[in-house]
Amino acid sequence: MKKGMETSFCVSFCVLLCLSLFLGCSESNTAGATSETTNGIAVMVVDGSNKPFVHAQMKVYSKDAFSVVDSALSDSSGRVSFYDSLGVCAGGDCFVEALAGEDSAFMSWSSVNFADSSVQEIALLPSASLIVRTGVSAQENSSLSEDVKLESTPYFAKRSGSEYVFAHVPAGLFTIVAGDSSIAEVSLKPEDAADMLVPVPGKSVEYVFEDFDDGDNLNNLAKTYPNYGWYFNAVGKANFTVPDSAGGFTSALKEDKDYGKYLALKFAIDSGFVLLGTHLGLDTGFFDLSNLTAIRLTVRGDCELNIALEHYREVGENAFKKSLWTAKATENWNEIILHPGREVLEESSYQVEWNEISHEIGLFSIFMRSGTYLEVDKIVFEGVDFK
Repeated sequence: MKKGMETSFCVSFCVLLCLSLFLGCSESNTAGATSETTNGIAVMVVDGSNKPFVHAQMKVYSKDAFSVVDSALSDSSGRVSFYDSLGVCAGGDCFVEALAGEDSAFMSWSSVNFADSSVQEIALLPSASLIVRTGVSAQENSSLSEDVKLESTPYFAKRSGSEYVFAHVPAGLFTIVAGDSSIAEVSLKPEDAADMLVPVPGKSVEYVFEDFDDGDNLNNLAKTYPNYGWYFNAVGKANFTVPDSAGGFTSALKEDKDYGKYLALKFAIDSGFVLLGTHLGLDTGFFDLSNLTAIRLTVRGDCELNIALEHYREVGENAFKKSLWTAKATENWNEIILHPGREVLEESSYQVEWNEISHEIGLFSIFMRSGTYLEVDKIVFEGVDFK
């Protein structure tokens, strides 16, 4: 992977394994051995199981300029020796990068002291990805930095709309920098797919479309713009058990100390699907959501979800053109992030690109085709504000 990361912004924190270089023998060493060398700096590269990592691409970077001063490949025993970097790094720290696998599937990045003669290992672990969202509407995008970077690394991401995408970065604790300003910290575990919001003061906007805390069956837009609220529907051999016709919407509301009120649905699906939906306005009403940058939902359950924003105009019986995203609810509360421009396209089901319908949105819908329950809390639209 090149240093300019691909462009395509909640997150559990951990610190990358402590990695350092050591002086080694001119003969092959086994991982964890302790010895000295007169032939340069040697390291052992291992995987997460402490087995030698063969043919890892290693680079040494000077700390001041982030320029590559040495490079080598690990041999069949996982050994790497550096010679050209001795003069640059002998007086203090340098950085060492390790890459392996297709499209940098395995990475590590660490600050090491070449003056330390103790023998240690470099652990090469599965890489992570990171999206940095700002929630800034399209009209304000030009005010954002053209790129952000991970401090003290060569890794940066160029702006795409209002967000920045790091496709492959090492696991570890990093500070995100825009220009000369530190804007956030992020800790990435191996194989993490982190998606974090870093608001820009005075520019980021969002709207809490629903949090269920008011205890009624109306989404929050109804406080300003009349609508009919939430409805439930079942198609095929499927039905809701909660709510039912006797209890109504309020029978599906629960409350706890951490999340306040939330919607708790139960259903049985043999074939077909069940649907939770709401009009944003009245039947023929619509809203321009073309500035939408992301949707956030907090959910818990055992089902796969199809989440859609739909055009206001019917194109068939109870059928509307829609932009649709897929997600999965798990047994623990989890925040789902949906990105306009990454929707699923299927012409036969009227699933279209966001740009085609974004200026005339009439409905918000959640489809469930499997599982037995879904709990929903906060639904937030980033990049738009209806006030």
